[in-house]
Amino acid sequence: MSGDVILEVKGLRSGYGRVPVLHGIDMTVGDGEIVGVLGHNGMGKTTLLKTLIGLVPATGGSIVYEGIDITHEPAHERSQMGIGYVPQGRGIFPGLSVYDNIRMGIAAHHDEEEEAIRAIIDEFPRLERLLEREGGALSGGEQQILAIARCLISEPQLLLLDEPTEGIQPSIVDDIAEKLQELSTQRGMTIILVEQNLEFITGLSNRILMLQKGRVTGEVNQADMANPELIREFTGFGSAGVPASTQSAPSAPKTSAPPPPIAQSAAQTQRPARAPEPVRKEGPHYMSVRRPTHSQLKDIVHNLGMHMSDERVGEFLDIMNGLTDAYDVVDALPDYLPPVDYPRTAGHRPSAEENPLNAWYIKTEIKGAPRGPLSGKTVALKDNVCLAGVPMMNGASTLKGYTPDVDATVVTRILDAGGTIVGKAHCEYFCLSGGSHTNATGHVHNPHKMGYSAGGSSCGSGALVGGGMVDMAIGGDQGGSIRIPASYSGCYGMKPTHGLVPYTGVMPIEATIDHTGPMTQNVLDNALFLEAIAGADGLDPRQYDVVTDKYTSVLGRSVSGLRIGVVKEGFGQETSE
Repeated sequence: MSGDVILEVKGLRSGYGRVPVLHGIDMTVGDGEIVGVLGHNGMGKTTLLKTLIGLVPATGGSIVYEGIDITHEPAHERSQMGIGYVPQGRGIFPGLSVYDNIRMGIAAHHDEEEEAIRAIIDEFPRLERLLEREGGALSGGEQQILAIARCLISEPQLLLLDEPTEGIQPSIVDDIAEKLQELSTQRGMTIILVEQNLEFITGLSNRILMLQKGRVTGEVNQADMANPELIREFTGFGSAGVPASTQSAPSAPKTSAPPPPIAQSAAQTQRPARAPEPVRKEGPHYMSVRRPTHSQLKDIVHNLGMHMSDERVGEFLDIMNGLTDAYDVVDALPDYLPPVDYPRTAGHRPSAEENPLNAWYIKTEIKGAPRGPLSGKTVALKDNVCLAGVPMMNGASTLKGYTPDVDATVVTRILDAGGTIVGKAHCEYFCLSGGSHTNATGHVHNPHKMGYSAGGSSCGSGALVGGGMVDMAIGGDQGGSIRIPASYSGCYGMKPTHGLVPYTGVMPIEATIDHTGPMTQNVLDNALFLEAIAGADGLDPRQYDVVTDKYTSVLGRSVSGLRIGVVKEGFGQETSE
């Protein structure tokens, strides 16, 4: 770090509503430094930049810029003081021309407009021929150059840059790297760079801060950047050429000391291909409910034994078209699906020899972070849990061929905690049975006696854990679907308090009774698993005022002082046990 400190952050906390994201960030940035910020999705990188510029209010700590406390200054004041921000996704105005987009950057600073615009175009000659073109018509790389130019026209002293290489062709990535290096070395500009491309961030940064679960957990200096394995040890990132996206659901905090990484054979070290990244849909889209034609509507009228003139049929058709027009508008909006982290393959359907209980739907191997509370644990997912790039049928023939493009929150948390997901476990047809006989591929057998029920609807999860084929599994429970297979198959299953574990990305039945939770071979693992997956994710409406605990620490706690109620209603019958 250089001698003069331009930015000092102490104990910075912020988040969105009741969902905290930053948990006490401490960092110091020297004048003229390029400081990289690296971390997995959902670790708080974008939130950090938004808090520094003032778009997300700080809930604790302090931000001091050039000796002035700006913690509670609004974003426009920080901009006037010399802080520039280029957001992830560029943030340009798609309906304005390139020229007018650039003008938006100078208007707030009251400088000489024409002179400033000409100077910035000279710096970014690619924009010269594009000045009259609308911003939305530019390529991703051209939009990124425009976003940087719009920011630099106000001559900031501190530049906050979020994911500048995302979705950009290599030639423009090289141009951006060259420009940032020039800004730092020739103009002394200070840059805080959030980036997932290891080659890009290590090639530019003087040092890199490792962000994990809203905290700075380490720092890599320039000398150590030559060893990418060191960075991967911190983050679990793959090759530099495969950047990851940002923003997934927050992970549960680590709850035990991480064990050492597990040794891998040479055959295991090859990283599988990353699942396809979610993309914004383009072009017209139409809802699955199609508009009826005039002749179809006349046929309906006739089949109902009614008579209606063509004019009257047309009036009803106009009413229907108004509704479907509204549906089309909604369906045409971009999805902006959550990004997918951790490389994986689609897996395979196991043979009968591999799957004697018919408990598996898909077998795969998705390795999580190199260290964490679930390191070394193998995990199966009930096949109502979305696992991006891996087929899902929820026990039903009608869903065969469906492949999710997002990860459920519990999936992200398992992987962030170091677990290895080894496949999807069969469940009952749409999870609507307490047996193990309705899955579209056939019965799921009890792991202790073939031909007998494994219980349901999380039948595959219970059979795999009870049979010792996996350490842990995710189950789902609306009316006993974790507890029944756990008791039938001989494992420990828990239906957590409603909303304690986020249901986001799990196929629902009814929101007020949807639960997902751990199934394990022992009580300690059950508590450990719950620690890893419990907590609010800010997305699931089933969650309210979520309170978590360090469940592993209470296993030896006495029941002394607890009051236990015994239900009378429903007991005392001839059939009661």
